[in-house]
Amino acid sequence: MSQPSVLIIGAGAAALSLIDHLPAGCSVRLLTKETVRGGNSVLAQGGIAAVRLAEDSVDSHVQDTLIAGDGHNDADLVREIAAEGSALVNRLAEEGFPFDRDAADRIALGLEGAHSFRRIFHAGGDATGRALIEYLLTRTQGRASVVEQATVLKLIMEKGRCVGAWALHEGELRAFRADAVIIASGGCGSLYAPHTGNEGLTGDGLMLAYEAGAELCDLEFMQFHPTLLVKNGTTYGLISEAVRGEGGVLRDEQGRAIMEGRHPLRDLAPRDIVARAIHEEMRQGREIHLDIGGCDRFRERFPTITGILAQAGIEVESGRIPVEPGMHFMMGGIKADASGSTGIPGLYAIGEAACTGLHGANRLASNSLLEALVTGAKAAQHSFAYAIRQKSIPAEFEAAAPTNDESAEAAAVEAPDRLNVPQVTLTELRRQMSRYASIVRDAEGLRRLEHWLLHLPTVPTPLPELNREAAELARLRQLALLVVRSALLRTESRGAHYRTDCPDRLDAEWSGVVIAHRQSSDPILRKERTTDACSVSL
Repeated sequence: MSQPSVLIIGAGAAALSLIDHLPAGCSVRLLTKETVRGGNSVLAQGGIAAVRLAEDSVDSHVQDTLIAGDGHNDADLVREIAAEGSALVNRLAEEGFPFDRDAADRIALGLEGAHSFRRIFHAGGDATGRALIEYLLTRTQGRASVVEQATVLKLIMEKGRCVGAWALHEGELRAFRADAVIIASGGCGSLYAPHTGNEGLTGDGLMLAYEAGAELCDLEFMQFHPTLLVKNGTTYGLISEAVRGEGGVLRDEQGRAIMEGRHPLRDLAPRDIVARAIHEEMRQGREIHLDIGGCDRFRERFPTITGILAQAGIEVESGRIPVEPGMHFMMGGIKADASGSTGIPGLYAIGEAACTGLHGANRLASNSLLEALVTGAKAAQHSFAYAIRQKSIPAEFEAAAPTNDESAEAAAVEAPDRLNVPQVTLTELRRQMSRYASIVRDAEGLRRLEHWLLHLPTVPTPLPELNREAAELARLRQLALLVVRSALLRTESRGAHYRTDCPDRLDAEWSGVVIAHRQSSDPILRKERTTDACSVSL
């Protein structure tokens, strides 16, 4: 009997954590449309939230997560991730992960927005993501066959289960088969401008799962990080809220601290609150900067940000960083449990691509790498157990795309079809999304955006004729429409979803989630009170 096999789509922290925790005797193939070091996880500055101090507790971490999530989290799952995550992160420290340490050789813990205690483990000052990826790559070296620059276009489904994926690689459409498929491809930051991630965050994994029959949920909840360095219209990068944790203060041109009186935590309020505050100040014509005059040892603590400042021609000694909000993280995603199970046999989703209920309506700072590590570890056990039970998948799970002349066995793989490529630039799509479906929304703008998306001219293009850019644009348009319809359906404001025409949080009416599920080729909008959920689809 051949070895059980898994196929991983994505190469960030969640994917590498999964490989690290897969038992021996598993055949692993990893597909990434970037390189293994070119994903989004390497950009993470802040760190990993986990309990270490004696005065801190898992209960406190859970409570902070629930408060930031604005009453929309799965409380049981939050506790599961917080507890297992703290054990995992502290074990990393014991195993030699290079977390930053203070003069007494104790782990130096940072403070970030909406956290009650210092519990942010960081490395390289503000280069935690890069340090984590390098560490995991070292640990997993030789344990997976890696295919870089591979754009996945379609999942392979047989008899209701996922058995692989079609990917465009080196100009050829190829089928990669496996007993279990894990989507770890991140979010959809490229849907907006400005955004904090790399250009490859185009929601591919979400739409692949959606087309295969998986449910997407909470797509209306998009987190906009309050502080991106933007100067003369150019975005230079993220300014971690760890800077505010070390004394940074948001001010207007007159030096007024804009968060005074807006929230008890002031500059360390949850991200949605701070982002809306800056957005409102900018709407009224005021420029906002981050005052770093009170941050000690700035260059030492924040070497990455110091480099970003240099690129923008800003001296640390000026004490002022011009900032504005930008798309950062999607709380929604492929509906999955803590182990990545999606309800589709053989298909798993982890990391930002998944929506487990951990983040609720607004993610707590530094819970993303925590989620990636924990869900990757848990999915390893579950996907491997599933793969062992599958006896019919051949050991060699890569094959050329079938043609009419090939055998019946090859033709049994679901053939690729086509994507509708919109005739619009990515710049214009981002402009429309950022105008009508970003930090604040209303029904009028959302309906205008929905109409625009629906009436974009498209060119049906067979998968073998696609290139990466066309495929990404098609996926982004599909996802944008689901985001807009989800935002229209939720007639309240909660966390990162703020509607000026429905400004109140309505727990009695909106205790459930908005589900996107592909039920037909026509748009369907359905409200399901029996399952405490609402549904929207294309």
